[in-house]
Amino acid sequence: MASTEHKRYPVRAIRFLLKVFSWLPLRASRAFAALAGFLAWRLKTRAARTTIQNIEHCYGDLSAAEQQKLARRSLRHTASTVFELPAVWTSSYTRLNRWIKDVHGESILTDGIEKGSVLMLLPHFGNWEVLATYMKRIAKYSCMYSPRRLYELDELINQCRGRFGSEFLPLTRAGFRALLTRIRNGGVIVLLPDQVPVDGQSVISAFLGRPLKTGTLPHALLKRGDLKAVTMVAVRCEGGFEVHIHDVEDDLYSQDAEVSIRALDRAIERIVELDPAQYQWEYKRFRGSAEIYS
Repeated sequence: MASTEHKRYPVRAIRFLLKVFSWLPLRASRAFAALAGFLAWRLKTRAARTTIQNIEHCYGDLSAAEQQKLARRSLRHTASTVFELPAVWTSSYTRLNRWIKDVHGESILTDGIEKGSVLMLLPHFGNWEVLATYMKRIAKYSCMYSPRRLYELDELINQCRGRFGSEFLPLTRAGFRALLTRIRNGGVIVLLPDQVPVDGQSVISAFLGRPLKTGTLPHALLKRGDLKAVTMVAVRCEGGFEVHIHDVEDDLYSQDAEVSIRALDRAIERIVELDPAQYQWEYKRFRGSAEIYS
């Protein structure tokens, strides 16, 4: 009994901290994030080092001062995602819906849902967790994820993320079979397409003119049949977020994996162009493709 209580204690503490920090006004959350981003830069944290390495690699045309300014802004936005998370995971729909200031391209998504299954591609940009609030009034969706080692923590995160009706399927054979069933039944599927891929499940593509490995799961799903793809992001703005939904190139539906994935990375590039600082540059996207990480 004592052992069980010990395992559950951190989860109860996390739940309590989420609730406490969720009371912060959005402006205060972002103020704390600005401080956290500043400290991450000054302390040369791993996130800061990876961020500047990625930016130097992709934006060689910028001066060193401009690269550093972009890196500092990126760290602030990444910290904002963290400090906004307690409210996004626990606050009421009414409160969170007020944060959605505008939606661009909604008909692209709704028309696709009316016609059949939709694959929503959500890059690590802005605050993708906020999109669960927006999707509450549009449609339920299914998302694959890697299960966490601590069951209680895994359960807590899935409860928070799924409280508006979304479904989280483990990245296993059973989860993949369930995902295919959702697609056949006209469901809405969510993937984060810019995660570092698993060995053997990627192709060489290009991002902002630099070669890298990109995962082939979106291609594997799209080539199976009638599935409409769109990209969607929540762009941080004054007082909240603007949702941007974009259509994709026809090449993304190609049976050729390299053609499809290159179109996918071009779609991610177009999103990054909305505000490069809101892309999460602390991910080692070029790992295995470029020796830029120390």
